[in-house]
Amino acid sequence: MQKRRQQNLRKLQKKYSKLQKLSEVWRNRTERIQQARLVVALFWLLSMIPLAVNPHARWEYLLTALLLVVFLFLVFRTQKLVRFRSSLERYLSFCQRQVLRLEGRPSGRDWKSIHEKAALLKINSDIGLTGAHSLWTLLDETLTEAGQDRLLSWFQFKARPKSEVEEQQILLQRLRPLRWFYTKLGLTQGTQNFNATKKQLTDFIQISLVTTNFSRVLFVNLTLWSLMVLALIFHSMDIGHTTKWLFVLFPLISWASLGLTAEVFDRANGLEHLLSHLKPLFKKIEKRSQTCPELKQICSRLTESKPSNDIQKLERLLGFLGTKTNPLLHFLVNAILPWTLLSTYLTERVRIRLSKNLPTIMDELANFEAYGSLVIFDSYQTQTYPVFSGSSNIQCQKVFHPLLNQTAAVPNDFSFLNGQSLGLLTGSNMSGKSTFLRTLGLNQILANMGAPVFADSFATDIYKVETCIEVSDSLRDGYSYFYAEVRKLKDILMASRSPEPILYLIDEIFRGTNNRERQIGSRAVISQLAQSKNARGFISTHDLELTHLSEENNRIVNLHFKEDIDQNGQMHFSYLLKNGPCPTTNALRIMQSEGLI
Repeated sequence: MQKRRQQNLRKLQKKYSKLQKLSEVWRNRTERIQQARLVVALFWLLSMIPLAVNPHARWEYLLTALLLVVFLFLVFRTQKLVRFRSSLERYLSFCQRQVLRLEGRPSGRDWKSIHEKAALLKINSDIGLTGAHSLWTLLDETLTEAGQDRLLSWFQFKARPKSEVEEQQILLQRLRPLRWFYTKLGLTQGTQNFNATKKQLTDFIQISLVTTNFSRVLFVNLTLWSLMVLALIFHSMDIGHTTKWLFVLFPLISWASLGLTAEVFDRANGLEHLLSHLKPLFKKIEKRSQTCPELKQICSRLTESKPSNDIQKLERLLGFLGTKTNPLLHFLVNAILPWTLLSTYLTERVRIRLSKNLPTIMDELANFEAYGSLVIFDSYQTQTYPVFSGSSNIQCQKVFHPLLNQTAAVPNDFSFLNGQSLGLLTGSNMSGKSTFLRTLGLNQILANMGAPVFADSFATDIYKVETCIEVSDSLRDGYSYFYAEVRKLKDILMASRSPEPILYLIDEIFRGTNNRERQIGSRAVISQLAQSKNARGFISTHDLELTHLSEENNRIVNLHFKEDIDQNGQMHFSYLLKNGPCPTTNALRIMQSEGLI
């Protein structure tokens, strides 16, 4: 698997280098055309001088017209080049993100707002799910805020059948051919185009454009207009007596009714503005779903209702309502027929149709974007899908941390055997204990999402991940470091007693208290967790005395990381997981190397 990542990295680095050169070529070309446009504009202005001073000029008109045509051509050409360069720059940024991710560096995706949302949702903050360099920035390729919220929600644990997760795995693999389709959407749309949240949009579209008595007013106006038209027809055919008062009454009633539509244009214009950026996205999905059943499965309502057509109708109707911007034309048109009232009625019908479909469509769009992030992740990062064996065991081969540089990451093998459920990790400082805990946690989160994991093979169950790795005191709540840790451990113990399977990861248990009480507390917690039937997990500690617990309970297995010392007394870490208690310590050696002792 790491070999495939290295191949992807080399390909992307070559592509990124070519794109940089191409971007420079097109930048220079754009600048040359802009300079040429300026020169042509100056010559065009100069060509106007002979026309002004020579009333008998002839060929000068031809030259001026030719220069104007060339100038307009260069203007349109510049605009086209600017759009192309914008897409090229986005693709360059996209490739750079993939390279940075494969190199184990932050991708640069927005994370601050997501970090705050994750805190509100109480999403695990110990193992690097959100932050500047996190699982979020490794995965995120969404376009809208709704898409971001949906992808973030998948980080949360949801108890669901294994079959549902396996179906999601199959769907992701079937969506692989859409990788370039997802990529192109990001290049042509750009995340900056979507400035409205799903809630703002769905709330806004639920508000009616008309009042409750609008239908009666429209009926009166249509009746009077119909009578006026009939009177006009009868008068032209010289049939019967013409009621001339209709030609005065209808315009007066029509003008008086315009008060009901005073705010319709502005509100419809605001709605169209919110929807206009989504229209090309909807249109592309509608077209592609005709040949892709998997995409049609994700966006069924969007495919059936075709919201891009409704948005296009809304744009046309806004043109009809736009007579309001010209008061003279507005009054003249509405004196002849109920123009604005009819346009308002048709606009309201489009709004009602959109209001019925849009909430579901936006929900489907959020799913579409979240799946897109995972499809791109599958294409560039890893294609190893976990197996849910149903044995409540954890077995992994060559598993490694998703956020580390692929050349530096050291893969490890692990498996619980013969009913074991608790791995007790001992080891030297900086040897890799905390990284191993985070490795298992992040890969388990990916497995729960139905996404591929960073391993050659990964057999697991649907586990809720509970952690006690990063603990901090709280000045606001009056919690000390030790009390905060106790509260976290209490939550883990409570979770282990529930019927819900959990994977717990505890780093340096009870580090915030003295040695004697730490030993007593650690033994109690470890014994309780080892007896849980639905819990599996790992606990790291520096207390080597705790390793004797495996002799008392066969559900506990000792594991360790250690360092090697070379001829010069320098420490070297292999970061390889080994069986048994750690045979070495290095705290004094580290203190000595830093001149503390």
